[in-house]
Amino acid sequence: MTMSLRRAAPDAGVVRFACRSEKLPGSTPAHIRLGVERWSPKDPESDPEKLRDAYATVAHSFALAMAKELRCENDGGLGPRPVLDPA
Repeated sequence: MTMSLRRAAPDAGVVRFACRSEKLPGSTPAHIRLGVERWSPKDPESDPEKLRDAYATVAHSFALAMAKELRCENDGGLGPRPVLDPA
């Protein structure tokens, strides 16, 4: 079973997914959490919605690349592009 959870804010993005792969030990899927965040103490001057989408996109891109590298079944349930619509 694969599933993903995506959360994003104007300063961070998180993607969680389950990965079943021959490259990982055990018979149950590994649960992977990948996050990106801004570490700058200065607030950005950009639109918060655009920043949220940017962090979600970066987190998704890294997570998908990791899922492909690990050869996760069904790419860990991650689509080829991030879903940027609010849940």
